[in-house]
Amino acid sequence: MGVQLKVTARAEKVLGEMGKKPLAAYIRISAGTSCGCGKTGFKMQWDDHKRFGDTIIKTAGAPLLVDRQTKGYLQGGTIDYSHDMVSKGFRITTAASTGTSCGCGHSHS
Repeated sequence: MGVQLKVTARAEKVLGEMGKKPLAAYIRISAGTSCGCGKTGFKMQWDDHKRFGDTIIKTAGAPLLVDRQTKGYLQGGTIDYSHDMVSKGFRITTAASTGTSCGCGHSHS
C-alpha cells in the first residue's frame, strides 16, 4: 500500500536538481525524535538500500524511500522546500499537524 504525500512544485524542483547528481539511489525519509514540543520530527538522508516494507515515492528527481513506521506519520502530508532569510531546506507537514503551530520551528522538517 502506498502513501499519499503531496510534493510541492518547489520541492519537486529541488529533488529534480538533486537527482541529477545523486549521492545514492534514494533519499530516505524516517521519523525521528521530537524537538521538545512533542511532535514527530523527520530526517532525510541518502540511502542505497531498499528494505522490506519500504515504499518508493517517485518524484521529478531523486526517488524517496519511506519505511512502514514513517509511512503512517506521513499519510496525507506535504513535503515543501523553503529558502528564505530564516531557513533553507525541506519541510514536512503532516496531516495531523495541520492547523497547529510549533514554538521550536523544527518539528515536521
